[in-house]
Amino acid sequence: MVLVWEPITDLPENWRDLTDGELGPLLQFWNDQRADVEQSGALTEFSKRLAREWSIETGQIEGVYELDRGITQTLIERGIDADLIGSHPGQKPPELIAAIIQDHADVLEGLFQFVKGDRPLTKGYIHELHAGLLRHQETTVVMDQFGHFFESQLAKGKYKERPNNPKKPDGSMHQYCPPEHVDSEMERLLGLHAEHERKKIPVEVEAAWLHHRFTQIHPYQDGNGRVARALASLIFTKAGWFPVVVTRDDRARYIDALEVADGGNLQSLIAFFIDMQKRALFQVTQTVADLQPAQTVDEVIAAAKKAITGAGKGLDPSVWSKVKSIADHLMQVADTRIYEITLSLKNEIGHPTQEYRFEQQSPPAERSRIVYGTTVPSYEQEKTLKILGMRQTEQRASYITIRAQALGPKSRALIIFTAFFRVNDSTTSISSETFQVNYAESAESAERRFRPWLEQSLVNGLSLWRKNL
Repeated sequence: MVLVWEPITDLPENWRDLTDGELGPLLQFWNDQRADVEQSGALTEFSKRLAREWSIETGQIEGVYELDRGITQTLIERGIDADLIGSHPGQKPPELIAAIIQDHADVLEGLFQFVKGDRPLTKGYIHELHAGLLRHQETTVVMDQFGHFFESQLAKGKYKERPNNPKKPDGSMHQYCPPEHVDSEMERLLGLHAEHERKKIPVEVEAAWLHHRFTQIHPYQDGNGRVARALASLIFTKAGWFPVVVTRDDRARYIDALEVADGGNLQSLIAFFIDMQKRALFQVTQTVADLQPAQTVDEVIAAAKKAITGAGKGLDPSVWSKVKSIADHLMQVADTRIYEITLSLKNEIGHPTQEYRFEQQSPPAERSRIVYGTTVPSYEQEKTLKILGMRQTEQRASYITIRAQALGPKSRALIIFTAFFRVNDSTTSISSETFQVNYAESAESAERRFRPWLEQSLVNGLSLWRKNL
């Protein structure tokens, strides 16, 4: 099978339907929190770690080097240092690996400066990205017209001179843009991108489109994946978001999303990028606590006092009331859907067999806690489908639960939904991602996003129950 190259295409006419619009309100929420996060020092520390992770993983997923998780985490926490990598048989020298990772880090830092300078995206700048990312890579493997592979000098910041159509293990081939058409295709790519900026295409849609169309062209002999992720990161950082960190754990979903986009549908790649931004936002909101480890009892008490007395600072009651109202509405949607499923299970399974009982449990009441005279909003609700199996006088209870909780007082108005399946003492998550709701989004928009998340979670939970019969 050969995936034949075709010239890049513009966004489809229905591009507005490619995203649920979640990132717009979520960016407003993040911008409202940014000052507090910066003041705490958490944003600076988080940004350093995120930059290191980006710099390491963008080469890791391409097989430029192989670093185990322990070394990767050490480098993220302590900085890029060859002494922390160590020598391993069959691996590049640690000094070279550190230099390559530092090249990636320098390019990322350059992206931030590019955004500050408000420069237009040009072929020249993309050449700069490529040359910077591959500064310490001297050669690459190419294939001649007879199908023979050989090592060739790598041209940095220059378009390819030979075809680079990779073969997959199953023998299929992906044809990329022929060398003679690369320049015109890149001109078209940048022209369409400029037009998209004028139209104010949503950031997640534009980042996915630019990333995918660039990979369709594959303008360089090597390093195209790293440049594509740098371009997507540029689009997001320019909009006030985070660089796109694609880790080794994300690689399978990332490749799958690109292959779906090859078939003409960008939605999987857009959803993937949205999840990357939500993950980064969740991580940064978890780092607001004092980053310096306490060494004495007095330091622990001081840190606790700082966290407690600052917990409700600046909280607008109307903001909390709005997000709570949206969460209440979504929990009612979950309650109605669980009720419908309970009735269906009773009719289809419970009545004929009398071996199973299906119940819808009431949620616990919402809780608020009082901290030194200041009410700090705390939200916690659950909706549960209880399945009680009664076979041979043995009872076995299973639970499918949708839970909503406030992320924490310092995030001020962010409520997280999770879903899990529990049987006996074993609990399993049945939602691929948490569902987040904040005050900046309308209830209608939140419900539109929530229903597919809820349905998939319930399908996952019922499937687990069936497998445990």
